[in-house]
Parts: sequence; structure tokens; C-alpha cells
Amino acid sequence: MGLSVREKRVLTAIAGQFRTEEPDLARSLVSFATGTIPTEILPSRRHMLVVALLAALMAVMAVVLPSLGGVGGDSIAATHAQHGG
Repeated sequence: MGLSVREKRVLTAIAGQFRTEEPDLARSLVSFATGTIPTEILPSRRHMLVVALLAALMAVMAVVLPSLGGVGGDSIAATHAQHGG
């Protein structure tokens, strides 16, 4: 998304004032403004939603499955005790 006309005018005014107040620094910073400025690609909202839903599903499974399946050392020992193991 590009800058609006107003934002461009404000930045131009700031740059002009900066060149007036700090000419040496402004000249040294000119070399940093050359070349292409890379952009960071952010994940889409749809992708973020899928990730959030998967994380929530995994959290629910981590809480529910152990109680349903009897996973854990205590439940195995109890099963052996019940069946004479």
C-alpha cells in the first residue's frame, strides 16, 4: 500500500527541514537511499486463521484425549491391578 498524497507532502517537508538543519548528516544518509527496498511478505489472514484453529484443536486434544483413552502410567497400573496383572 503506497503513501497518500498528504503523507508524501509531509515526508518531503520533513526531508527538506532535515537537509536544512543537518546538511552533513543528510549528505551521508543519501547513500542509504539507493537500490530496491525489499518488502516483507506477511501471512494472509486466512493462513493465520488456519494456524490458530489448528493450535486450538491441538490444545483441546491434549486435554481431552488423555482422559478418554486412559493414557498415562497410573491408568495402566490400575488396569493391571483390576485384571490381576
